[in-house]
Amino acid sequence: MNTLFDVQLTQDQRNLLETIAHPWLDHGEWPLWANVQHYFDMRGQDADAVFHSLPRIGTQTPYGAGYGFTLPMRAPIDGKDRVRLTVAASLVVPQVRMVAGEPFVQALRHMIDLYTSRPMHFNQVPTITLRSGELQSALPHLKPWFVQVLPDLLSNEPAISTGGVGLSDGSWERKVTRSVLQFRTVQSVEDYVERTCEIVMAAAAQYAPAVPVVEELVSTAPEREPYVDPALLDHLEEAAKATKWQVHKLIALCQGLNDAFVAENPYVCAAMIRAVLDHIPPVFGHADFKHVAAQHPFGRTDRAHAANLSAFKAIGDDVMHRPIGPSVPRVSMDDIPRPLRLNAMLHELLAVLRAQGNTQ
Repeated sequence: MNTLFDVQLTQDQRNLLETIAHPWLDHGEWPLWANVQHYFDMRGQDADAVFHSLPRIGTQTPYGAGYGFTLPMRAPIDGKDRVRLTVAASLVVPQVRMVAGEPFVQALRHMIDLYTSRPMHFNQVPTITLRSGELQSALPHLKPWFVQVLPDLLSNEPAISTGGVGLSDGSWERKVTRSVLQFRTVQSVEDYVERTCEIVMAAAAQYAPAVPVVEELVSTAPEREPYVDPALLDHLEEAAKATKWQVHKLIALCQGLNDAFVAENPYVCAAMIRAVLDHIPPVFGHADFKHVAAQHPFGRTDRAHAANLSAFKAIGDDVMHRPIGPSVPRVSMDDIPRPLRLNAMLHELLAVLRAQGNTQ
């Protein structure tokens, strides 16, 4: 199977996708897996079995180079985990297509226009930024609900590389990178899903040594930018000068994380992210990041990022503390949180530092 157009879903699979979609479409929140399980339990069905039966193209292992109607989840799925759909679900859930899929393609076309119309500078690489307010002005027919959830959709599509931050007033900013050029010919949801499947299948070929890697893969694979925005590190260093906090270790950890991310070393990435999360809580007035995630007054989007990073601690523990043995689970780059999440925490850290500096 090379695309998601070649599948015939069972009624149970369709019911599962619709059950996942409804809370998100109604309230903008992906459902907890325990609630999806309960819905199926009441009907004498096994939600876990149905979920893991959903078709995927590319690598079939969880968090591998694959793509499907949902984001992959390791078995057994924790009841407290939130389960998400991808844009590909627009092909089989009409309401998702209408409310999210078609607007997503329009937003993607706008991002392509932003990138291709960027000014030419020969001594520097300009940063192209998509802002929520600008997007709403450029495409006024987009519903505010969709504009609000777009960063989450972008973060979970495998072939689009963006980073950004949610701001305290509820607006957001996202980088627009060269990765969007892979979708220059896309005009519809079907075009987008088909092109994403092509990119994912090419990437999956890297994991099959017997399959020769074609030159096209080099040109279509999205470039990997630094995990933490270098400009953000400069702002953190400057803001800390007016406070009691010393951020030289934080800067060094983030620089090490950036090097490991570009080099695609998942173990070092996981260790560095865990180290950063262990390092920053005192600035927020807490002893550990679990309490930061639970008690700091984040906005809704950033609270979700904080919860995701708090849950990532288990993978960090696995990387740093599991001893060698005859069988050790492999960690891949797909197990590493999206850069958006840690960048959002560091932007919040920057805001706290600036506020503390203003009061001293």
